[in-house]
Amino acid sequence: MNNAQTVPATGTPTTDGLPAKNYRMVDALGHQLRVYDEGPADAPTLVMFHGAPHNSLEFRFNVPALVQAGYRVVMPEHLGAGGSDRPEDVELYSGYHDYERARAVVDALGIDTFYAEGGDRGSLPLWMLAALNPERVLGIISENVSHLNGFFIDPALDQRKRSWYMSYFQFEAAEEALRANDWALAREFFDCHPDMEHIMADWERPNGLKASWLNWYHATVNPDHAPKVEPLPDVTVPVLQLYSMNDPYIGPEQLITGREFIKGPFALNRIGGAGHFIARNAHDVFNREVIKWLGDRESERLGN
Repeated sequence: MNNAQTVPATGTPTTDGLPAKNYRMVDALGHQLRVYDEGPADAPTLVMFHGAPHNSLEFRFNVPALVQAGYRVVMPEHLGAGGSDRPEDVELYSGYHDYERARAVVDALGIDTFYAEGGDRGSLPLWMLAALNPERVLGIISENVSHLNGFFIDPALDQRKRSWYMSYFQFEAAEEALRANDWALAREFFDCHPDMEHIMADWERPNGLKASWLNWYHATVNPDHAPKVEPLPDVTVPVLQLYSMNDPYIGPEQLITGREFIKGPFALNRIGGAGHFIARNAHDVFNREVIKWLGDRESERLGN
């Protein structure tokens, strides 16, 4: 285990129900990530990976219910997001490096086994942890994105169409276009996301837009420069797949292609009208479904 030192985060205000005292800075492979950590140290742990461009505030409506239900919730903010480091080196923002840093965080916190949840950018560390570390991952909850082999290796034509923006964001002109007219294009792209004020606060910082959003695309899906994606092993841990049919970025076909690589216990729950960020947009339903699923997994694990 990596017993890297963690220190309290400084200068972090209390924001929308996430107390500053629960944040700490964790060294993850030489970079400082801000991590939210709440709940008993000996409770079953749920590690939650936010999407992009966002930060730990994406889950502020989920944490209280999860902690009250008896779980410890740990939320690392990805490199470039929230209070985490924002280095200039684009290559550091790849999905695989997100996975490596996620693993370093749970090691630094001394968490041997855990459940994991995530969507959007958080889908990569989520599925990689499950596929590559099944002895540590007790189960995963995925928002919309299925097993990564079905998304990156041979995506369906519909998904290629939905992912048009990944190519657009490779061009330098995209940053200028997103900033124009008080972020008009960015606002429209996110279809009136309820957390635009938090997202834009990250963008307005030095290197903020690139670090919290665009660098991930350059480092992960650039057809000329991104590392070749290798197929992941099958996932054998329990999976709760949440999906909303009105997600404009992730199509239902990838649920079928990804299902081929899920060999463990599997449940698919459709959550109507939740869009791309299910935990944020349908938090009451999300909390109920996740707490029930976690409780069932814990009962099975403990033989109750």
